[in-house]
Amino acid sequence: MKYLKTFGFTIIAIYLFITSMLVGFQEKIIFRSEVLPQDHVFTSSLPFEELYLKATDDAILHGLHYKQENPQGIILYFHGNARTIDYWGKWAEQLSTQYNYDVVIMDYRGYGKSMGKRSHKKMLDDALLFYDYAQTKFTPEKTIIFGRSLGGAFATHVAKQRKAKLLILESTFTNVLDIARKQFWFLPLKWLLKYPFQNDKNIKEISMPTHIIHGTDDEVVPYSHGQKLYKKSGSNFKKCYTIKEGLHNNLIDYPEYFQALDSILKK
Repeated sequence: MKYLKTFGFTIIAIYLFITSMLVGFQEKIIFRSEVLPQDHVFTSSLPFEELYLKATDDAILHGLHYKQENPQGIILYFHGNARTIDYWGKWAEQLSTQYNYDVVIMDYRGYGKSMGKRSHKKMLDDALLFYDYAQTKFTPEKTIIFGRSLGGAFATHVAKQRKAKLLILESTFTNVLDIARKQFWFLPLKWLLKYPFQNDKNIKEISMPTHIIHGTDDEVVPYSHGQKLYKKSGSNFKKCYTIKEGLHNNLIDYPEYFQALDSILKK
């Protein structure tokens, strides 16, 4: 009986330890952020402008605006949870060149040159800050909101709050809770998550045309998440593009991916 009691206390102690670790380190799990020195120099074959936008708490958010001579509009692009716009900027540059759109891309708090203390609300507000910047250059009818993976959380938040021509979601999850449950199913995650990003809730309230791109073999965000978002979408015009055998980080290797973007952006 004594050993049984000791074993029980040990299990409880381990459980509490894992719980406290998740609370303390969930930012490192969700945000695989990297920092760039403030004097880092960006290069591009396109004309571009560095953006330094001030949030309501005086945090400075950094981004890039790639420019075309006669663009057909602007794409507001929200990148994934790893790397910075020093990396993602190359993709933004390709989008801009290939489809003749200006592209604005931002780094989240703690990424690249962006500063400020993170919180769920502040990060969502930062996304709106960059949308509002884009609207100083283009009208909503010429604005496309594009979110990839984690970036989908910011894209659906902006699309719910603001107007735009259309929304594109690539490899995006239903909500953080569903992703976390894959690994930490035994923890009371609903009460522990500090960043409860909920694309499935947002997308119900989004009426603009919505396009969802997802790989069938996505090992990070299962293909079923994209299907669920499609079904929950409140848009009267929605379309799902399936990339057969596509993983989470290699969709650009498939011709079907660019065929999907061609059908969305070459109009």
